[in-house]
Amino acid sequence: MTNRKITSRSRTQVAALPFRTHDGVLEVMLITSRETGRWIIPKGWVQSGRKAHAASAREAREEAGVVGKITKRPIGTFRYQKRLSPEQTITCKVQVFPF
Repeated sequence: MTNRKITSRSRTQVAALPFRTHDGVLEVMLITSRETGRWIIPKGWVQSGRKAHAASAREAREEAGVVGKITKRPIGTFRYQKRLSPEQTITCKVQVFPF
């Protein structure tokens, strides 16, 4: 077990949850990360001057090649510890937008 320093500050990220209905069945798209191979949803930071929902749609396009319509209101949030370096992490609150 490593001794990681967890910073007290928290940052906000945005994520897109790509979905579709096919023959009346809801299908959710997950992608795998390049680093760990874990199932993820596309997420990232909001650039200054951009709206959160638009930033989440951009992340879906950049990370997964997915295009579609994004909602303006998030459906939920989650928190995780983002590793900044081997010794330091930061708590991120992620707003999830249906896409």
